[in-house]
Amino acid sequence: MKGVRVPLAFLLLAASCGPAPAEDRQTALDSLVAEALARNPEIAYYEGAIAAAKGQVVQARIIPYPQIEGFAGPWYSTPTGGRTTTGWMQEYAIYQPVFFPGKMSLAKAIAEKDVRVAELGLQQFRLSLAMQVRTLAYRLGVGTANARIAREVSERAAGLVDFLRKRPAAGVQGYLDLRILEGSLVDLQRMARELEQNRRAIQAQINALRARPAATPVPDTIFPPAEAPSLALPVLQEQAKSRNYALLMRQTEIDRAAKSLDAAKLAALPDFSVGPFWIGEKGTNFDQGPGIVFTSGLPFWNDNRGNILTADAQRRQAEALHGSAVWSIQSAVATAYATYQTVRKQLGEQSHDVIPRLQRAAELADRQYRLGAIPVQTFLEMQRQYLYSAQALYTAALDLQTALLNLENLTAGATPAPR
Repeated sequence: MKGVRVPLAFLLLAASCGPAPAEDRQTALDSLVAEALARNPEIAYYEGAIAAAKGQVVQARIIPYPQIEGFAGPWYSTPTGGRTTTGWMQEYAIYQPVFFPGKMSLAKAIAEKDVRVAELGLQQFRLSLAMQVRTLAYRLGVGTANARIAREVSERAAGLVDFLRKRPAAGVQGYLDLRILEGSLVDLQRMARELEQNRRAIQAQINALRARPAATPVPDTIFPPAEAPSLALPVLQEQAKSRNYALLMRQTEIDRAAKSLDAAKLAALPDFSVGPFWIGEKGTNFDQGPGIVFTSGLPFWNDNRGNILTADAQRRQAEALHGSAVWSIQSAVATAYATYQTVRKQLGEQSHDVIPRLQRAAELADRQYRLGAIPVQTFLEMQRQYLYSAQALYTAALDLQTALLNLENLTAGATPAPR
């Protein structure tokens, strides 16, 4: 897969005054993902589902235990022309219930399909969990940068308010400038507060995924990578069709339903039992002897028709769900791909130093206003452009990597996002 770099260096340059090295950021991100995969309590749920399904595989191999029957009682023997003699009789039989051929193997096959579904569920959850952690880590880095810029702009406006309050009265214009700045400062402080609250909320979400208290510190210098590889939609859709965990689960459910239908048809055929017996009779004479006992139900009246109809309907349901899932996954791939291409193009058209230039312009506007060279409206507009443009570009970079992570999830890792 051919890849290119779009000019996203401004993200790392402008995100903080002293960004951590790329290796440290990658190590921090990998540590967050590894910790979430090791500590997230839902992992145990999916592992339990696998263990439960494997238990049914073991159960499907177990044959019923042997049965024993015994009969005993008095025995009255009356020879021809003789008197009745009282005696006893005993009969004992041991027989082994045996399933009709094919039933046991089908039960085992159905249980193995359940194991496969449970294993796919765990793999899907692990991939989705890693994607969630990476996405939230990028959001935290972007949120921290946005909050820093909002504080920077707010502090700059507050400094001007303090400056105007301290200098000698400058007539109506100075009075109005002060009030304009005070009103704008309220809005800037609100924005800074909301961005900080959003940053803390993201931190709490990351900690929840790794089973940590909400206030546990989380690295906040992890930024979306600058790489934006070239992708092809047909390749992505084919990868998703053959690898997506949800589709593999649906296909396995179809196979399971087909096995269940075969099992329902076989259930109409009776099981049987076979084993040895011994009988002894004591009357005028003592008679005894062994033999073989065979028992079986007769396949009359009950053809299991209702269960067969149910199993066939469930097979059709599984096929319908698979077909629906295919279209849903293909649509999700196309949507994520379109988002990725659009944002990639937008970021590719941006200058690599757009945010530092806006930052320098915002600082220049502050100095020029203090000198009386520009009106207050120009100062405020420059601050807003710096703040809003940085937020827009950071959000675009986040959208780019989120789309890539979604594609990685949809293709079950066949299209790995840059780390």
